Amino acid sequence: MMKKHRILLSNVLLVLSLGGLTPQFAQDASKGSEESDLRHDHALLEGFLRTINNAEGVELSTYGAYASWQTLLVHQQQYLNEWLAKYYSQDANFHFGSTPEILPGWNLRLNVQTDGKGYVALLEDATDKNGYAAVSDERGVGRECKWLQ
Repeated sequence: MMKKHRILLSNVLLVLSLGGLTPQFAQDASKGSEESDLRHDHALLEGFLRTINNAEGVELSTYGAYASWQTLLVHQQQYLNEWLAKYYSQDANFHFGSTPEILPGWNLRLNVQTDGKGYVALLEDATDKNGYAAVSDERGVGRECKWLQ
């Protein structure tokens, strides 16, 4: 019983001592808020890239080839619109555009090989001053990209 109290007291003291260090590492609230918004936007962009990968996987299994953005909009309309309504805009009149700007501030390059056996998708946050983008291909592995400085 005494050992449990000692462990509990040690944990409480550890939390309190670490809590005292927090202001030293705190960021400017406005800068932190901007960075948080960018991280959220980038996570949303990355999530949509995974959605494109999934739609392409369905295309391959259904039609035997990967598809262009225009074809995905037709064949995977319900799936893409569900993502749009759930994560981006619940406005029923809001729709994806054609490439390059498929959503406000989001540019997509979706290049499909002529034989339909591979693709490369680059989704760019055109509003990010650092040139943030995410890229993926038929392997379904996403990567983050930034402009070289």
